[in-house]
Amino acid sequence: MIQRIQTLYLLTAGVMMSLMLLLPLAEIAADGTGIYTVQSKGWYIRVGESAELAMATWPVFILALVLALLPLINIFLYKNRKLQLRISVYAIILAFGLIGLIYYYFVIGFRQLDEPAYALRFPLVVPVIFIVLIYLAFRGIRKDEILVRSLDRIR
Repeated sequence: MIQRIQTLYLLTAGVMMSLMLLLPLAEIAADGTGIYTVQSKGWYIRVGESAELAMATWPVFILALVLALLPLINIFLYKNRKLQLRISVYAIILAFGLIGLIYYYFVIGFRQLDEPAYALRFPLVVPVIFIVLIYLAFRGIRKDEILVRSLDRIR
């Protein structure tokens, strides 16, 4: 299980998506309203020492949580390679959906602010890296399936 390279790709993809759940995606400074911290759960505005929820983004959090769990579940399905391939394709499609959701919430948030200055963080590019890692795992799983089928033909 762990000796397969696609397992390492899947594990890395799951860990990276888990980091996206924990780390801030961006920080936005707006004129007169304060500093916003964008996380997967929502936009938080810092007022002094405390942070208040300005806009909830629960769909982003739920989709990122599902995407963090899918590769980890996929690792333990090593005996059913066809199901692994299908789950990998679904994960890639959902990751594109996550990118669209993040973009949607950024557009909504920026419309409410006057001349925002923003600093994007690393977790914002995690879905793109996730897609690449899942694709690499997909290729490895497909190669295993082709190898097993060729060995079945030889017998």
